[in-house]
Amino acid sequence: MLKSCTGTFFFWKKSSSILNSSLDKLVARISISSFFSLVLSLLGYDSSHDTNLKTITTTAYANIMDVADDPSLQLYSSVKIQKLGSSETLTVNIVTPENITKVTSDMYRNAAVTLGIEHAAITVASPIPVTGESALAGIYYSLEENGAKVSDESKQLAQEELNTLSTINSENQGTDGYDADKLNVALADIKSAVADAGSDVTKDEVRQIVDDTLENYKLKDVLSNNQINMIVNFAFNLSNSNIINSSSFKSALSSLKDSIVSNAGSSFKGINLNFEEFYKDFYKDFTSGVDYDEIIDEAVEFAYKHLEERPQYEIESLTNYENMNINYV
Repeated sequence: MLKSCTGTFFFWKKSSSILNSSLDKLVARISISSFFSLVLSLLGYDSSHDTNLKTITTTAYANIMDVADDPSLQLYSSVKIQKLGSSETLTVNIVTPENITKVTSDMYRNAAVTLGIEHAAITVASPIPVTGESALAGIYYSLEENGAKVSDESKQLAQEELNTLSTINSENQGTDGYDADKLNVALADIKSAVADAGSDVTKDEVRQIVDDTLENYKLKDVLSNNQINMIVNFAFNLSNSNIINSSSFKSALSSLKDSIVSNAGSSFKGINLNFEEFYKDFYKDFTSGVDYDEIIDEAVEFAYKHLEERPQYEIESLTNYENMNINYV
């Protein structure tokens, strides 16, 4: 969980100068110090208590993201992260939404929960248009610079999740039936169901969880097969991680879901918001050694009694429930 104090972190290129011909003309006209001052202002920096101010070089970024160092890389997404009290929930505020073109605040929140962050206020800003995907590295850097342990597994999964969400979101802009809020809530439910299923869950079972959840949120026929496969691959990788064993993982997901739904107006009207409980109960029973043949027998007996009382049905045979036929008359 988050153990860092207030801090502001910047992404910058490795060389001492940030000015080159590829930058926006407005940026090229101002000094480096003015540029820093602009970003500090956007993030609400207060030197009286925001004491952990750091700059990330491309070398540090490469180490965090486990990629080759590229000194020409331009990274401008900047973040401020503040630890909150245990009664407060995770928030993400993008103060320059017009400049973070590919990632929404709820996508950052979903990925932050995967990182293990539960009680924090995160602010994201960029003075020029960027995708915003690299800002997540600033959160890793924040945690590690303040003594928290962030596993490579957590970083990779959070980054995979953010890439999955941002890609699906950008590819479905203007698509009939698509809703980013529903996608974020669906993924929160999927992660919760995977945590209930545990590390022994198969990829086919994960795919069923994904399909059923997307169907519940009316997204299954909206997303492409490739997009669904991205979610399945992420969810299966998550099932094999230690993240799902965290005692606070599911509570953080629940808080995230409640927050998104409460701010979404009527978007979730008519949708079963307790859908994930099905998987919770199913896998709880499965791991406790319940006799499912007995359950099926009881269900068949109940159905037989129920249908006997209704004259509009004629029962042809219930002796073999695997080949049960019910004729409507």
